[in-house]
Amino acid sequence: MEGSSPVAGGSSRAPEIIGAGVGTTLALAALTVFAVAPELPGRLTRCLFKAGTGLPCPTCGTTRLLEALARGEPGVALAVNPLAFLALAGGGLYLLYAWLVLAGGLRPVRLGWLTPPMPMWLRLGLPAALVVNWIYLLARGV
Repeated sequence: MEGSSPVAGGSSRAPEIIGAGVGTTLALAALTVFAVAPELPGRLTRCLFKAGTGLPCPTCGTTRLLEALARGEPGVALAVNPLAFLALAGGGLYLLYAWLVLAGGLRPVRLGWLTPPMPMWLRLGLPAALVVNWIYLLARGV
């Protein structure tokens, strides 16, 4: 039935509303920090894993990635942490999609194959991508 809600008692656009709200809040917070005090993220963020082991954690370099993007250097950002870069790009695309849905320009898309249980290729692929990215970070000495 048209207009029926897949979320009990909620809006059929609930995922887009949540995604747009959270994504916009995080993006504005990051932009504010980089605009007001561009040197602050590098001084405040220390990786406890790296401090304790001397090895980069799987997300090491994400702050430097954001700093490179703020300077307009996407190639540097990609080299710092490819998986975090792809995740950030995907999040940005989702934010754009969510706002287009909320503005009425697009119909919500529901991917049935992402509903639980998650497909095996995704359950194995995400941890594999994390491990491959971590090996890359270890090899680069990030």
